[in-house]
Amino acid sequence: MTEPMTLEELRSTDSRYRREKPKLFELAQSDPPAAPEELNAVEDSIGVKLPKSYRDFLAAFGGGTVGLAVIFSAYSDGDWCLPDRQRDAEEFLPSGLLAFSDDFAGGCYVFKVTDGIADERPWHWNQDGGLSKTKFANVYEFVARYAYEPA
Repeated sequence: MTEPMTLEELRSTDSRYRREKPKLFELAQSDPPAAPEELNAVEDSIGVKLPKSYRDFLAAFGGGTVGLAVIFSAYSDGDWCLPDRQRDAEEFLPSGLLAFSDDFAGGCYVFKVTDGIADERPWHWNQDGGLSKTKFANVYEFVARYAYEPA
């Protein structure tokens, strides 16, 4: 069993793609990195403690549009603000799931939530197939797959 990707490994991957494919990052502006107080406010707003990899990703990268992926962010003035997107998703998501990315096909990527704490592993949810496991151990692996290469 391999160890999950780390933030430093994602930073390295991101740097490489920014050098090799700079136009990929000109498609749309990312949301700014989140300060600890913004992350705490998001958690208070949604009533869920975020997974460490997701918190650290939002603090380092910000979220919003990241290459080819969209990651819900802590930026309250952005289009991809996590509390706003979670409220929208609650209209169709089963309880116990926290949306963190849209799949743009009627579903979303989620974390399972137990006792107010979101698990590290990303899952995929859609109305046709319900909840399905992904191959990713954390948000870094999800971003490394979907932000830099077409699906």
